[in-house]
Amino acid sequence: MKAKISEIFYSIQGEGIFCGVRQLFIRFYGCNLNCYYCDTTYNEDCVNYAYNEVRKNPVELDYVQRIIDESERIHSVSFTGGEPLLYADFIASLKKTKKFYLESNMTLPEKAKKVRFFDVVAGDLKVREAVENYDEVFERTVKCYKILRDTRKRVTFCKIVLPPKFNFEEVLNSAMEIKDYVRCFVLQPVFGTFGENILKLQEAILEFSDARIIPQVHKYLGVR
Repeated sequence: MKAKISEIFYSIQGEGIFCGVRQLFIRFYGCNLNCYYCDTTYNEDCVNYAYNEVRKNPVELDYVQRIIDESERIHSVSFTGGEPLLYADFIASLKKTKKFYLESNMTLPEKAKKVRFFDVVAGDLKVREAVENYDEVFERTVKCYKILRDTRKRVTFCKIVLPPKFNFEEVLNSAMEIKDYVRCFVLQPVFGTFGENILKLQEAILEFSDARIIPQVHKYLGVR
């Protein structure tokens, strides 16, 4: 089995409630959404910074497994993208010799059913201003959270990337719909901005759930 992977590298987690932990990142190629603020770029070949080598895409399962097995002093392996759930079959074929951490836009529920084994799920809740076909995206997001919900064995939290202007009531109501499936909400301003309603939104969400404002720390530090 093979998958198209853009890059593999070690760094710190720069977003969410595990901000600062050291991870092995496996960044998959491509995404099913086109968020206006996305700044992800892709390499046609797999650039493995961890081993200082370039591998032709698609990459073999055994190659990725070996890198995971040989990784040391990490909190977890972050499967990111792009959208890693596009490669759910590939990920499900890997042996979980380290903790597995999923970073997903949470819009592919049929794929989510194949990866219930993740230890941490850092899922998105998109705002209407960010994507096309918002109502359909939101419906699929709720289904994903139900499948990959927070449990005693899995930490699931929700990240909401917020542009300077957003529909306050809609975001709040959307958060309320998934509150029973997540451990907390992370409000993440689009990098370089901070809308005046973010503090107000945090205060409102705190009525029913933990809520934290955390920017993209890795960008401020200038690391990958």
